[in-house]
Amino acid sequence: MKTGIVTFHSAHNYGASLQTWALQETLKKLGTEPVIINYRPEVIERLYHPLYDYTGVKKMAMRAGKRLTGNQSLKRSIKYERFIKENYHLTKAYSTYGELEKEVFDLDSCIVGSDQVWNVQHTGGYDPTYFLRFLPETVKKISYAASVGTDYILPEVQKEFAEGLKDFTGISVREASARPLIRKLTDQPVDVVLDPTLLLDREDYEVLKKPVAHKEKYILVYMMEKNQNVIKLANYFSKVLGLPIVQRRPNIMFENELKPCYVVTPDEFLDYVEHAEYVITNSFHGTVFSILYEKPFVSMLHSDTGSRTADLLRTLELESHLLGEDEIRPDFGRFEIKNAERTRELIEQQRRHSLDFLKRTVL
Repeated sequence: MKTGIVTFHSAHNYGASLQTWALQETLKKLGTEPVIINYRPEVIERLYHPLYDYTGVKKMAMRAGKRLTGNQSLKRSIKYERFIKENYHLTKAYSTYGELEKEVFDLDSCIVGSDQVWNVQHTGGYDPTYFLRFLPETVKKISYAASVGTDYILPEVQKEFAEGLKDFTGISVREASARPLIRKLTDQPVDVVLDPTLLLDREDYEVLKKPVAHKEKYILVYMMEKNQNVIKLANYFSKVLGLPIVQRRPNIMFENELKPCYVVTPDEFLDYVEHAEYVITNSFHGTVFSILYEKPFVSMLHSDTGSRTADLLRTLELESHLLGEDEIRPDFGRFEIKNAERTRELIEQQRRHSLDFLKRTVL
């Protein structure tokens, strides 16, 4: 059985990359042969590929009077494209929906999701690709942990969403808040399932994780959205603990900072999480991997996507790890996962439900 995956797999973003890999590996465990539809539309590519076109061919250009070969963004892009090529089972590349329509895919089923594949702000308006409209009726169409990214669906695309969902054999979303939005547009049941990264255990990531040489102990700050309160919190704990900070952005932001992990790829990022003494984050996937690696951590909410982090921490009875915007000097006890066994049990409960959905709809 062959199963396609349509998602934001080419985004140079740790969360997008790791959820893609996790869903691919989960489908393997279920006995299917997964393949990622290598759809790389311009609206996504221009966000993450400032130095390359979607085929990976180097652009001959000058920027700010400097050759791109000396730019950190170039190094990051080269490494990321290598990661994508080496770790995903990919089709050939497609850049438009029209190219997908002309192709004949040898698939038994196809999954769209996870990530914000139904967020029209990310996809440049309604894109029928993310409703698998390019596939014939003989292919089972499923959404797994699809996200709309907001608490509403624009009225002008609701009819197209409803039409796109008609052919689905299974529909699931990532956030509980999206369930009623999609339920209004379909007669089918809508499940809420785990982000794919939580379908795997920490041990499953060992085949992907790439060791990095860490010369000293550190606090990892994974800040997706720049937030002055996160910076103040990290500086405070760095000073109290006497530990330097490693962070993902190329420019220096903290008082005591080691070389940033800007050019680090997702496999290396896992190693940074595993070896951190503490993690401070406002990223959902920063929170996820802190939990999977059972690291002392605290989370602040991202202004756009914070609700899913809050939902996850409540579900796993880890609300104490969630900090308010004005809590820049909490006690150290807030970092510790006090009952790791209970956390693992709660993840397993949610995981069973999510895997049951995949078995029921894909197999």
